[in-house]
Amino acid sequence: MRVQWKPLQRSQMRKPIHLRNLGYFSALLLLLGSSVWAQQLADRPRQPAIRNFAYDTTQETVVEGTVLNYTAESATPPVGTHLILQTATGTIDVHLGAASFLEANHFSLAKGESVKVVGVSSTSRQGTVFLVRVIQKAGQSLVLRTAKGASLSLARGRSMGAQKAQKLDGTR
Repeated sequence: MRVQWKPLQRSQMRKPIHLRNLGYFSALLLLLGSSVWAQQLADRPRQPAIRNFAYDTTQETVVEGTVLNYTAESATPPVGTHLILQTATGTIDVHLGAASFLEANHFSLAKGESVKVVGVSSTSRQGTVFLVRVIQKAGQSLVLRTAKGASLSLARGRSMGAQKAQKLDGTR
């Protein structure tokens, strides 16, 4: 009596070999697919950041005008207090920072008031906005940003921040 071992062994051996080959093939496809995906990411053009309001102190200017509109908490970037200021050359969107910082320093603004601002015009995909470092009105002055352009409403304590900044930075 002869037992047929060969076909049984051959079929049992083929199954692990097929599974192993299938595993190698799957790993190879995964590796090639991820490298192609990484190459496509590297080749695509870089999108500019949504929020790229830069403060360049070498571009600082002084602007005088009349307040046409005051918004304490604008949703338009950069978020915070915005003025629409009527100047001799037209209207500009002016960003002052957080309204709470202005209130804590007893600085209020109203439509029709004349103001003088020192700052930088910055452009992004949302448009152009004038980032204010110092604001003056009727003998009252408030420093809103450091000499490097960092917002004091975010960088320092609410009520003492402006006083310290005036001692450190001075006004122009």
